[in-house]
Amino acid sequence: MGVKHMELWDLVDGNRNKLGKTHQRGADLKSGEYHVVVEIITISADGKILLTQRDPVKTYPLLWEITGGSITAGESSIEGAVRELQEETGLCAAPEQLTKIGEMKYGHYFRDSYLWKSAEMIQPSKMNLQPGEVCDAKLVTFDELRRMDEQGLTVPSVIERCQLYFEDLQKMMIG
Repeated sequence: MGVKHMELWDLVDGNRNKLGKTHQRGADLKSGEYHVVVEIITISADGKILLTQRDPVKTYPLLWEITGGSITAGESSIEGAVRELQEETGLCAAPEQLTKIGEMKYGHYFRDSYLWKSAEMIQPSKMNLQPGEVCDAKLVTFDELRRMDEQGLTVPSVIERCQLYFEDLQKMMIG
C-alpha cells in the first residue's frame, strides 16, 4: 500500500443522526458536527488485555492503548471495529464476536467501545502491526494496566474506560 489515502468520515449530529455529509480527516469540525470512533478491548484466551503501542510519529507517541480508530464514510460502527482490529493488529474477528459495551460522547466524536475475547492465545510477536499506527503489542493483566497508567505509559483515559467497563471485562477475563 504505502500511499496515504484521504480518510473520509460520515458526520452525525449530537444525537448521532447522519448529517448527510462527509468530512476529511484533519480538517476542523464545525459546532454540532461529530464523527464516530471505535475501540476494541481485546482479551486473549488466557484472560489478558491486548495493548498496542502508538507509533512514534503519532500524537501520544509510544504510549500504550486499546486498539481503535475512526470509522470511515459508509461504514457501520461494528464494521469499523472489525476493520480497525484487523488493520492495526492483523487479528480477525467476526462482527458477531464483538460485544458493544458502551457509547460515549466526547468533544467532537462518539466513541463506541467493543469487547472481543479471542478463542485463541494471542501472540504479540506473531501479530501483523500496521506501520505508522502501531509499533508494538503486549498482553497485560488489569493490575499491570493500572501500574502502566500510574507510570504514565498509557494514553490518558484508557484506564478510566477499562475501569468503567470493569465488570464486563472481568466476566471475559475469567470466563
